[in-house]
Amino acid sequence: MKFSHKLAVTILATGMILLLFLSFAVYEFSYNSITKTQSIYTRSIADELSGDIDNLLYEKVKTALTLANTPIIKNSLEASNLSYAGLSDEKRKEAIKRLNEKWKSTENPAGEFILKFTDNKVSRFLKDQQAMLKGEYGEIFLTNKFGALAASTAKLSTFAHGHKYWWRGAHNNGEGAVFFDDRGYDDSVGGYVLGLVVPVRKGTEIIGILKCNLNILGSISELISSTGDKAIGKFKLIRSGGMVVFEEGFEPLSTRVHDSIFKKLESKNIDPLIISDSGEKYLVGFSEIKMTKGEKGYGFGGTFESIDHKKGNTGESWYIICYRQMSAALAPATELVNSIVFVSGFIILILVLVSQMFGKMIATPLTILEKAAEKIGKGNFEYRIEMMQNDEFGNLADSFNSMAEKLQKTTTSVESLENEVKHRKQIEKELRESEAKYRMISENTPAIVYQFKMTPDGAFTFPYVNDSVQSVMGVSAEDVMRDASNLIDRVHPEDKKNFFDGVLKSAEKLEPYNESFRCLKDGKELWVECRTAPRSMTDGSILWNGFFVDITEKKRLRQQLRQTHRMEAVGSLAGGIAHQFNNALSVITGNIDLLEMNFAGDEAVGNYTGAMKTSATRMTQLTAQLLAYARGGKYQAKIISLCDFVKDRLPLIQHVVGSGIHVDTDLASNIFNVEVDMTQMQMVLSAVLANSSEAMEDKGSIRITCRHKMITDGIAKDFPGLKPGSYACLTVTDDGHGMDEKTRNRVFEPFSTTKFEGRGLGMAAAYGIVRNHDGFIWVDSELGRGTTVKIYLPAIENFREGLPAVETSAQKETKPKPEWIKGTGTILVIEDE
Repeated sequence: MKFSHKLAVTILATGMILLLFLSFAVYEFSYNSITKTQSIYTRSIADELSGDIDNLLYEKVKTALTLANTPIIKNSLEASNLSYAGLSDEKRKEAIKRLNEKWKSTENPAGEFILKFTDNKVSRFLKDQQAMLKGEYGEIFLTNKFGALAASTAKLSTFAHGHKYWWRGAHNNGEGAVFFDDRGYDDSVGGYVLGLVVPVRKGTEIIGILKCNLNILGSISELISSTGDKAIGKFKLIRSGGMVVFEEGFEPLSTRVHDSIFKKLESKNIDPLIISDSGEKYLVGFSEIKMTKGEKGYGFGGTFESIDHKKGNTGESWYIICYRQMSAALAPATELVNSIVFVSGFIILILVLVSQMFGKMIATPLTILEKAAEKIGKGNFEYRIEMMQNDEFGNLADSFNSMAEKLQKTTTSVESLENEVKHRKQIEKELRESEAKYRMISENTPAIVYQFKMTPDGAFTFPYVNDSVQSVMGVSAEDVMRDASNLIDRVHPEDKKNFFDGVLKSAEKLEPYNESFRCLKDGKELWVECRTAPRSMTDGSILWNGFFVDITEKKRLRQQLRQTHRMEAVGSLAGGIAHQFNNALSVITGNIDLLEMNFAGDEAVGNYTGAMKTSATRMTQLTAQLLAYARGGKYQAKIISLCDFVKDRLPLIQHVVGSGIHVDTDLASNIFNVEVDMTQMQMVLSAVLANSSEAMEDKGSIRITCRHKMITDGIAKDFPGLKPGSYACLTVTDDGHGMDEKTRNRVFEPFSTTKFEGRGLGMAAAYGIVRNHDGFIWVDSELGRGTTVKIYLPAIENFREGLPAVETSAQKETKPKPEWIKGTGTILVIEDE
């Protein structure tokens, strides 16, 4: 094949390979980038629509609550409740049952008994609400606090409602909650209905329940229809069980979602995913509607089937899912690849044509040179090239002629010798550059790089050591290379024998030596890891090449991690013990109470049971401290000012501080608030002050400060469990005798105490409480230098002023002592053991 053809084929093949690779790389990069971006966008669209539906439901709730608080509703309920109030529980239930049977047996909605409830003042008021919001409501009805019907816009299936799940959900054991009754079809309105049930209150008492059956899908369909288009995608409102509540063009609850989507919902992982459906790929985003989760203050659910509702919701929630075609999402990537292929193909075609043309131009002088090389190669040194070109080929022809002329004179090529000299100089230059490069690496590494030599007579020297020995060991490289003992003597006396035994063993077997040991720098210990490899020299000596690395910080962090794991393990054990102990105490205290009841007038028995109850109470406090260490107990968290909290609670716990100890406070006024359980934080402050007081032996001073602290990533990495962010820091410092390292490392362990008396649970409980508040507690102490305890609590930056004052002890209500109530009956007790 001619040179020009080879050149064209080579360029064509190379160009096609590069084009394929470039197209594939661009498409892969674009696919991954666009898929990630579009997944986030799809999820955001679903979240936006979900938020709109949440707002819609919230507006419905506000409307229903406004209706429930009208005077006509409340007056009607008070009258209805009063009509049943004079009856005993048994007679009232019997009366409601009779009315319910009469209601169900009365088929004529215009009968006098029915009209008493469907055509009264309140029912007409409710019908007016239906008329004002035409198409918004189905049935609206009102029950009193006993579940009996008070007023309704139409005849219902039953008169009594207190036994129904939606009534109990809204009543919420007397605390009240908004309840959404998702029961699918409602025959009374001929469509899909979401029942909205709200409590009617007078003060803090629930005096009745109002239920509004909402034709909800009309409003939701308007939201979905206004959001969807081809660019965004299509939407479905679904239940977590897979049934489709709303999709344009389909009857509600007549279809189910794709199996892949249902599995996602089952796994509770609602990240976007790609599915294949009917030969198309779709990108699907999920968003759960918050008000259907059943959060505090809200209930959501239904029964599968009742008298007039079908396809109900059995404990499921609602989701919005957004479908987007992958082909539309990836259109930019496809267009980009097509453009690249077209442009690159055109460029390759031009290059092939140009290479073919220039190849022919180059091939002619190359043929002449080839023929000349063949002649000279066969020994015809008299052959000369006749080429009158003033370019590189002309110069090459002259060189050929000159070479042939010289070869005629001698068979030894001087030019060859010159090339050899140049080649050796190049090798020497590369060797020097290589040596300089590795010397630069050695001199700039933080590790100690060295050569350690043992002569046949047993003498040790350091032929080389880098300057890092100064910063790591505190001795200069010159001193070490002058006298090896300047470095060897810094090995800790207790580790020196093991160090030399390992080095000598590696010399005997010529095996690598890897070990860590202690060294001394300015009187302080540091840990060093040694890695070295020996080799035997021709003079009988052994040379080790290796490095020392300072691993002191690594060991410290490992120790901290082990301590954290140990505290977590001890916490789990303490929690388990406390639970079992509490179970046993429950039996003991229960039997003590029974003894007091049965021997109420017996003074001797009372003395014994009183002593038993005192001990049981102390054991209960002990288990409370164990549980505080194991899992905290953040039961009643409030947003408070930490400074106000300390000012208020310090007088209450002053008794834990000795009379000879002065407590000084420095409480900043501009720090952020925190969200804590004040009772448990009082336990923490009391435990820390008690420890400080005992450390000073009733003489000294304690200083309490509050400051705002910003924890950075650099600070957080030194304290496992502490996260970066904004914190309120409570610091307690005493000038007591302090602790040694062993005592400090065990200060938070349960039952760890240095006192003759005491349970050793105060600081353990403090540790558990602070950690359960997502905080961090840290102790710094040395013998003879006192102790500092720092408590970091996450700050709430959005709240600075205007908070209610911290509740003081004088404001707390004194709970009345419970009285025993005697009677007969049956108690059902369910217990896992």
